[in-house]
Amino acid sequence: MTYQTEKSTAEEDSDIIEFLNRKLANLTVNSDATEVLGNNDGLPVCEVSTLLPQYSQVIISALHSKNTGLRLAAVIRLRKYLSLQNVDERVDNVLALNIIPLLINFLENFGDPLLQAGSTKHTEALVAGGVTEHLIKVLSTSNNVEVQTQIIWALGNIAGDGAVFRDIILSAGVLDPLLYILSNYKTYDYMAVRITVWATANMCRGCRCSDPSWSLITPAFPILANMVQLNDAEIISDACWGMSRILNGTHKHREHALVSDSSLCRRLVDLLSEESLTSAVHLPVLRTLVNIASGAEKQTQAVIDSGALTVLTTSYLSTKNLTLRRDACLAVSNVAAGTYCQVNAVLNEKNLMENVVALLWDDDVKVVKEACWVLSNSTSLHDSGHINLILHYDILTPLLHHLRNSSTPQEIMNKLIDTLINILSVGDISSSSPPPSSQNAYADQLAASGLVDALLTAYNHQGLLETIREKIRGLLERWFYGYLHREQGNGEDDGLDIASIEERVGRLRINMEGVDVF
Repeated sequence: MTYQTEKSTAEEDSDIIEFLNRKLANLTVNSDATEVLGNNDGLPVCEVSTLLPQYSQVIISALHSKNTGLRLAAVIRLRKYLSLQNVDERVDNVLALNIIPLLINFLENFGDPLLQAGSTKHTEALVAGGVTEHLIKVLSTSNNVEVQTQIIWALGNIAGDGAVFRDIILSAGVLDPLLYILSNYKTYDYMAVRITVWATANMCRGCRCSDPSWSLITPAFPILANMVQLNDAEIISDACWGMSRILNGTHKHREHALVSDSSLCRRLVDLLSEESLTSAVHLPVLRTLVNIASGAEKQTQAVIDSGALTVLTTSYLSTKNLTLRRDACLAVSNVAAGTYCQVNAVLNEKNLMENVVALLWDDDVKVVKEACWVLSNSTSLHDSGHINLILHYDILTPLLHHLRNSSTPQEIMNKLIDTLINILSVGDISSSSPPPSSQNAYADQLAASGLVDALLTAYNHQGLLETIREKIRGLLERWFYGYLHREQGNGEDDGLDIASIEERVGRLRINMEGVDVF
């Protein structure tokens, strides 16, 4: 039989993406809508909120002026104007001036960019105008930290607007100056470092291992790993989001082992154990551990060696925070998809499996699904020792419940059937097809628990996928054929078409050896 385990990396929920895609408009200018502009700057006196479109021609004339002081005054007014509320409307008013070429020219000469924080169409207008190349050029040549910081913020906002903009910026070489700053973070103030880590993480969003641009962001991984050593919650959070994004999709390309030892994992586990940190930090930290565990055997072992299973068991598998609970279970599932010794580590971790079994009753479907994956992965090596440990826990009660419940999601039903097949395959003494049920101790034990009735109930669920129905039929035929008559002879009419199932099972013969039947 061909067995299959599955590791998976964690994706960001849409609400988290929206939260992380923050487009903050200003670092140094805090404007009040009623602020009066015009303190001997050569431009008319006005409230900042009325600058556009009322004074559009004045601003355009100032930007075309040969007087650099007047041009600077116009840009400062625009920055103050854009820092107010109703950003989209104000960006539209600025773009209507058709001044992007002027701003680019001003940028190259003075290095004082307007920060963009509007909608995607506003970003498109800036990128089409060639702003990104000029921003990166100034970023690489300017020695003004404030200017560099504002450029980085602008580029981070642009990259956060989608893969197309991200790839344009990456291809233009943005990562080199960003990583230079992070490699020399001690010479920069913390605000500059924070913004640079955040922007670097934004450059990594949505870039999977299979994407051509993935090779452009992998140099950031060791630098971001170094950033989590700092004692700054924002830096740690953004650095972990960046690493988890770089690792996204590596479960399908395990030759890419970005984690060479357990030092990073130990730091992440320490952060998970830090009660003073909030879930806003714990979530990206845990997400990074999940994605590390999804990778090559060496990475999975690094997660185990760091003590992660203990922390996950004591603090996260039973937490009230739904997302943390789900991700903790996903991390365990990834470890359980590892080697024989790695599965042993999961099954022998004190109280871990009790928590996983409890999650089979969770109110959240996604949590239940991950708990089912833990069971399926833990039994997938078809080792009798692993099976005996699994059956030591009360997995049958929730398993039978989900099989009988017509509202059980198909994916959960499928994983439970896979787990049963894994268990029963180990119990076979003979390779005959089907073997006598008396030769499979697990079959007798499961039948005594009421499994046959639960399987028949599941088989008759309306809307059940035919692939799952086929698995149930094959399972009954191989291990429980003799029990069908017993179920039918109990004198109770439960509405199940047992005779029909019997007839179809009787016609089905499946070769379990060397063929991936299930």
